[in-house]
Parts: sequence; structure tokens; C-alpha cells
Amino acid sequence: MPSTSSRIDIYNMTLDLLEEGPVTSLTDGKPATNWLNRNYETARDGELRKHSWNFALTRASLAADAEAPQFGWSRQFTLPADCLAVKPPTAEGKQNGALVAYEVEANKILTDAVAPLRLRYIRRVGEEASFDPLFVEVLVSKLAFKMAHWLTGKRSFAERALGIYQDTLSAARLADALESTFPDVIADDVIEIRSL
Repeated sequence: MPSTSSRIDIYNMTLDLLEEGPVTSLTDGKPATNWLNRNYETARDGELRKHSWNFALTRASLAADAEAPQFGWSRQFTLPADCLAVKPPTAEGKQNGALVAYEVEANKILTDAVAPLRLRYIRRVGEEASFDPLFVEVLVSKLAFKMAHWLTGKRSFAERALGIYQDTLSAARLADALESTFPDVIADDVIEIRSL
């Protein structure tokens, strides 16, 4: 379910956590606004990359590049421009499919898998209205933690924001995980060998 928060709402919720006054626009020239403008996108993308957020998860069917890797793999595939994190590729792209051996190098996936490569990945989401409300809380508390000492000069604000961030991230991950079927557990080769 999408959020109703805008970017300016996220900025002001961040400042609320730090007991600071609101900003009025993204271009109001206030030091807090300028700091948030500089740090927002990196913090957002970092939080998206940390977890397989359902609202940011998407699929693509990738064609193989014309040029093969120099060595080690038979094919390479260019990642979509909005890709922040790759979910491990599986046969046919199925959640419980057999894992496909691969490596990510720069903006490429190297593998011996045949084309098309069916890929699930976390995409960069720039529209705040598409964010999950719990992701908004995670992002707000992360921004507050990062900016707390810079803005307030008080370690206690940073510690409080960090605690809120950790609690909110745990709750958000649990809620997000409950919205899909858990994949089958894939047995670890070491455990299988030990049991022989």
C-alpha cells in the first residue's frame, strides 16, 4: 500500500524527530533543506538496497550482450538502469527455482545461463507516493540519525534517532516479509556432506 507522503513531508518528519522547525520548500535555502537535498537520494537508495522491499521489487527479461566476458563466463547481461540490487537469479526466474551461478561486475551480470535471463531486482523508486509507509518511517529515522549531530550538536538526538531507525527497520522488514510466500529452504552443501 502506497504512502501519501511527499519529499517535503519526509524532510519535515525528519526535522520533527530532531525537534526542529519545518522547511517550506525544497528550494527555501535553509541549511537543513540544503543538507537534506544533498543527502536524501543517497540515503533513500541505500535503504532500498538493504532489503527486498515489495514496493521496489520488479522483474525484467534480459537479452544477452553481443560481447561475451573475457573469461570465466559464457555470457553477460546489462543490468537495467534503475537496478539497485539484484536478487539471485533462478531457473525461469521462479522464486523457488534452482539458483543460477552468476557474478555482478559493474553494471553487468556474468553467467553461463542462456538468454533471456529472467531477473528480479530492487529498482530505484523516485516517486515518494509509491513508497510503503513503513519505508517512509525507516527513511525518516535514517535521515534524522545522519543529520542529528550536524543539526543539533547533541549526541542524544543521534542515539534516539538510531534506536527509532533500528526498531522501525525490524518492524518494516517483518511486515514486508509477511506479504509473500517464504521460499523453500535450499540445503547447504556443507550440511549435506556432513550428513553422509
